Amino acid sequence: MTGSVSEAVRSGPRYLVTQWPWRSLTCLVVAGVLSCVAVIGVVPILLLGLTRRLRTALWEPMLRAHCARLRLIDPALAMRVESDVRASADEQRLPTARHVAYVLVAAISGGLAGLLAVFGVAVVGILLAAPVVVRDDYFELGSWTIETSSGAWGLALAGLVIAMLLSFGVGAWGMAESGVARRLLTFDADPWRREAARLETSRSELLDAEGSERALLESELHDRVQHRLVALSMSLGLAEAADSDGPAGRLAADAHRQVDETLAELRAVLLGYSPRALIERGLAPALVDLVADIPLDVDVELDGAADQRLPPPVEHMSYVLVSEALTNAVRHAGARHVAVRGDRVANTWLLSVTDDGGGGAQFTAGGGLDRLRGRLGALDGILTVTSPVGGPTVVRMECPV
Repeated sequence: MTGSVSEAVRSGPRYLVTQWPWRSLTCLVVAGVLSCVAVIGVVPILLLGLTRRLRTALWEPMLRAHCARLRLIDPALAMRVESDVRASADEQRLPTARHVAYVLVAAISGGLAGLLAVFGVAVVGILLAAPVVVRDDYFELGSWTIETSSGAWGLALAGLVIAMLLSFGVGAWGMAESGVARRLLTFDADPWRREAARLETSRSELLDAEGSERALLESELHDRVQHRLVALSMSLGLAEAADSDGPAGRLAADAHRQVDETLAELRAVLLGYSPRALIERGLAPALVDLVADIPLDVDVELDGAADQRLPPPVEHMSYVLVSEALTNAVRHAGARHVAVRGDRVANTWLLSVTDDGGGGAQFTAGGGLDRLRGRLGALDGILTVTSPVGGPTVVRMECPV
């Protein structure tokens, strides 16, 4: 069996011995009924369609009825359209201009074609009944009067030919109806979906690649650069001890001090960039290590991140956000107490950092918070900052997980 009336009609005479002529005729009759319903429904649409909910309630049944009708001539197309209608109803979206245009076109064409189909079926039925009528009586067809059986069978043959032509006619109408529905109800839907899926996949791949590069860089800095600096520091310490009072010892001591400062700065960079505790154990242990070196009273409370790990990009952004907020609280806000609160609500991760500093924090082009807002946007997240003069300052992120 072919998948649609279009394929069946293109198969030629074999179309006549399939079920598609009957399916097309049924679809046409239903189109006539829906045309009457649409005409009658104009009044309630105009009177009741004053709110979004009522407009949706009026249009959805009509579109679903057309989907059921399209299932008779093109099941695959009907399934696609019905899926879109169901999604629109669930989201309380109003019908688009194309949906409205299709209902109007279907009402006009379905009404006219339905009347013609009913007339054609009636004519075919009368012609096919001619032999039975003539056997008991005579048969009148306009100004013609048929009284012989041969004339009656001629009319029956003519009725059979008209029935065949009518079958192809309703099939052609089904093809046209399917084409109009495809253009008005699914126009450009699939390309947009494919493009959205491609962009989503590309973004996910970029985020994964960024995470891999970040982990690799952190590993290189920790395992190679930091170890080399530690070895250099030990060598300089030995040189300092060998000539503690001489010029070489004093030079080694100065170099030893600079290497130790470089090590401290490197550890601070690693701690704020991507610490191993974050990668290996999760957000909560990493924040405990982070606040240990902060000269403030920091209270950390995370719900929904202890039992189940967050996605790595979300964990990293949460860590960077807390690190940036704590740095601003120490350097600029003059705060004494900071509260870090995180919670998973349904499929959303909520994290806020509140300090009791002087306030006045805001987004500045190229600033740390502005960069965080852009990076969080790549995760479909939102960053907000509430910081009136005098405090408190609340930095809050919302991100789907």
